[in-house]
Amino acid sequence: MESKTLIKKNLISVVIISLIVISLVVSSVLFFAGRKGSRRVFVFPSVEKGRYVVENRILGTNPEKSDVEFYIDELLLGSGLERTKKLFTAGTKVISCFERDGTLYLDLSRDLLKMGDNVVEIKKGIELLELNIKKNFKGINDIKLFVDGIYAFEYTKSFTEEQ
Repeated sequence: MESKTLIKKNLISVVIISLIVISLVVSSVLFFAGRKGSRRVFVFPSVEKGRYVVENRILGTNPEKSDVEFYIDELLLGSGLERTKKLFTAGTKVISCFERDGTLYLDLSRDLLKMGDNVVEIKKGIELLELNIKKNFKGINDIKLFVDGIYAFEYTKSFTEEQ
């Protein structure tokens, strides 16, 4: 009689453990299958001087845009967190964006030149734009920035280090 009780308890334990393992496997498969996109890091300036806020997002794909252009669009929208500033004024848009031989050619709208509330200085915004792009897209070594089709700015670290 005791052996039947022991076998029954063992069988119940095996069934419970099996259900837990199956649930874990199914949950893991559904979690990773539902995660379509790439993990991207966004660095935004904080309202507190000299500080930055790092935000991680999973970005899907946009069939009409390259990954880097879609990322820049999201970067221009700003952070989803409180107490952060924008890189450029609201309304700044990507006019064109393409990469060739490790150089990103980026043309932004004239709205970039406007100053507004809760926006960093233009030079700092450009530096953060470059930092964000290079941090997320390892194949991009140089960025040529245009504003409304006019070559606007070449950021060189040696210049800023000398100042």
